[in-house]
Amino acid sequence: MFLITIEILIEVRSVPGWPYDVQFNAIDTRAVMCINHSLISGTISHSLRAQKTGIHSMTFVVTEACIKCKLTDCVEVCPVDCFHEGPNILVIDPDECIDCTLCEPECPVEAIYSEDEVPAGQEQYLELNAELCQDWPVITEMKDPPEDADEWRDVKDKLQYLER
Repeated sequence: MFLITIEILIEVRSVPGWPYDVQFNAIDTRAVMCINHSLISGTISHSLRAQKTGIHSMTFVVTEACIKCKLTDCVEVCPVDCFHEGPNILVIDPDECIDCTLCEPECPVEAIYSEDEVPAGQEQYLELNAELCQDWPVITEMKDPPEDADEWRDVKDKLQYLER
């Protein structure tokens, strides 16, 4: 991993009395810049996340459709390397995800959702992603899918097949 320093002229104004820790993420294909306790005005694409003690900011979640398919198209577009690889599923680290939305449309089996759009009955994947990313390695490059991935694409109720 290496650090790229890019000078960007933007206006930064502190927000007195703001009850949240604010993290601004400026994303382009070359760098991710985080500035805490500030509001940013400028013309760059960004995600503004507010966190209050005990409340997680929004993140994206890999759900059951990924189990046994483990297609890695999403990994290539992630600017912060928040995907972790398990034996037969990928998960997203909620502390690393910057809510850029790049991964969601890349998933061929539609297994990735924002946490407020997780399908009914799959809410447990919020906790599973947070738990499993702690033990599994980060994946940053696309890999070939499992040989039987196509056979699992339309299978429902796959939680029982999740390998830890």
